[in-house]
Amino acid sequence: MIPLRARLIARRHRELVGKPLRSRRVGAGPLLPLILAGIVVLIWLMLVLSPGESPALTIGFTLFLALFMLGLYLFTIDSRLVVCERGILLGRLVPGLPFSPTYVIAGREIDPRTVAVVTDGAKTAAELGMPFFFFQYKTFPGALGVHAVVFNGPWGADIEAPRQSRHRRPVRKSLFLFSHRSATKIAEEILHAIGRDGAIPPGFAPHEGLRPIPVTGRREDAVAQIPGAWPPDGHR
Repeated sequence: MIPLRARLIARRHRELVGKPLRSRRVGAGPLLPLILAGIVVLIWLMLVLSPGESPALTIGFTLFLALFMLGLYLFTIDSRLVVCERGILLGRLVPGLPFSPTYVIAGREIDPRTVAVVTDGAKTAAELGMPFFFFQYKTFPGALGVHAVVFNGPWGADIEAPRQSRHRRPVRKSLFLFSHRSATKIAEEILHAIGRDGAIPPGFAPHEGLRPIPVTGRREDAVAQIPGAWPPDGHR
């Protein structure tokens, strides 16, 4: 299901990205929901073992807490990647949330040679010398075993919604990252969007055939492992 705000953003920038086709939430892995569920269970046990506690109050508060944690979980994983006909939307779709931009990226603004899949989003962020919570990186440190798609695009500040309709060029040191268990499928869809925007060069072949690239998380390995990465002594 494509969120309403994603449809509104895509409609406003139809000349850049076209119609939205598929939306996915960022993959948080199993750790985050286990922690939130563990909090609910722990508090439930404390209430159950508390002498004189009303059973009705225990059940009511536990249900309230469970719903609250579910809402917190959905809010935490609100970051999305929406594949459109000729581009993508990337970022949070909660309106009015400060310090959380949504990016509108046309297909021709992405370097297809850098579209790749890595085995771990948080390790990739560390390997690039940036924190996992950097605006252009949508990943979690606890997303164990969750692959991520990475690609090179324009400077994030130039493509935040709302943005100008003038096309931007990919910048060598501006990488975007999105963790999801279907990262390979997303990478294929991004390449199709780039192709529909007329930006796939003749004889093009995806990097490593879009096979997941094992990453070490070490900064010195970035250039050898991640397409579009820069050396440790290179200033971003």
